Amino acid sequence: MASMKNKIQIEKCIVSFSHNKYESRKLADEFSIAKAKGEIAAGKNGISHLILRSRDDEIDRLKFLFLIHGIPLMCYSLGNLICSSLKEIVVVGSDEVQRILDRFLSTAGTGGKKIQFVREDDQNLNLFHTMDLGRSKLSIENDELILFQPGDLPFLYDLEKVLGFQGNKNHNVILWLNSRQKMFPGFNENSDSEFVKRNYHYRIINDHDTDLHELKEPNLYPINFERMDPEIIDYLHSSRKDGQIVDAGIKMALKNPVRLFLALPYLVDHVFNFRAQVQKIRPGDKYQFGMSKRNFQKSVSKILNAPISTKLHDDPSFVSDIDALEDWEDFESLIHFANKQEGEGGLENIHPFGKELMNFREKDMPFLKQEIPMYQNFPGYINHVYQTLEMGYEPYDSDGNYISPNANSPEVEQAYRWYQKKCKLINSESSLVS
Repeated sequence: MASMKNKIQIEKCIVSFSHNKYESRKLADEFSIAKAKGEIAAGKNGISHLILRSRDDEIDRLKFLFLIHGIPLMCYSLGNLICSSLKEIVVVGSDEVQRILDRFLSTAGTGGKKIQFVREDDQNLNLFHTMDLGRSKLSIENDELILFQPGDLPFLYDLEKVLGFQGNKNHNVILWLNSRQKMFPGFNENSDSEFVKRNYHYRIINDHDTDLHELKEPNLYPINFERMDPEIIDYLHSSRKDGQIVDAGIKMALKNPVRLFLALPYLVDHVFNFRAQVQKIRPGDKYQFGMSKRNFQKSVSKILNAPISTKLHDDPSFVSDIDALEDWEDFESLIHFANKQEGEGGLENIHPFGKELMNFREKDMPFLKQEIPMYQNFPGYINHVYQTLEMGYEPYDSDGNYISPNANSPEVEQAYRWYQKKCKLINSESSLVS
């Protein structure tokens, strides 16, 4: 395995506002309801009524189009990228995504960045093909990493620690792992402090034998496309949830018996020691997959014949994606709470692109409400989705007012305080740079 000398700074990004489709709404809803019921029955920390597309929808249930405080989710994610030091951004999405993108950039500006759009391929809605579409718009050198991320991370605006990470120099892929212990260090003493509720299926022993972390899979990937087959990322990403990453690893290893042999010492050490180490630290702990950080990085790097690194971060916005109605509600409640504290300008206090987002809402959303079917009566549309997924309540009243019973939960206030502090820090750092 050759040593790497990549450029440290990441300057290009592919952001996906595309998602796969089920063959029918009936199948999609059955899957979403069954998953949520299973989580409830198991007493899981995070319950997810998934937002899924289907081929027979009259209105495309594409989560990136969902409105948060009257603004499309995708615009928050675009704002994060525009705020960053990136120089080129490729957007992959549907016709409706392009329509919103054009209006958004016309009003909010590009921040001096080159931003291109490529239409999703409705017959190939897998991650591999989506990345390939994005790559086709970029000129990529063999010593640079490209940031790939799904567009459902509306408050991930502190990107510089990823774009300028020193580990970018010596690795082809960096997995920014979501560590419960780092993001919410006080969750055992105060459960309300864990304001993003998720299920953590994985375990990792970090830098010493007693440093055990509960992990959730990464949501963004710095990757060297020229030195690493993107199909591997597709393989890992598509199988990353619910412990299926183990099966993916086994299948990849069996394709490369020589590489598997090179990884064998680390895998053997894992088999004989890891479970005993976990039980010593936390007796009775149940998990779907786990490994020491050292054995994971070494074995995966050998199997893939490419240097892989992991980074356990402390930023809840990295794990706070919008896959489910509960996730959407977290952010609608957050901004609802911010406005109660600050008035209509509450968003500006928790998102550094808040002023531009609100300007876009005032200027362009009246036109988009006429052009995008989902927006013609968004509260009614969402209430219907809640009904069909058997949520047991509706988030809006008949006048379109947000009335969710979760709007004033202690977790919402915790999230508001955290993002308020983070936004203030980001804004002050931006002022110093300018």
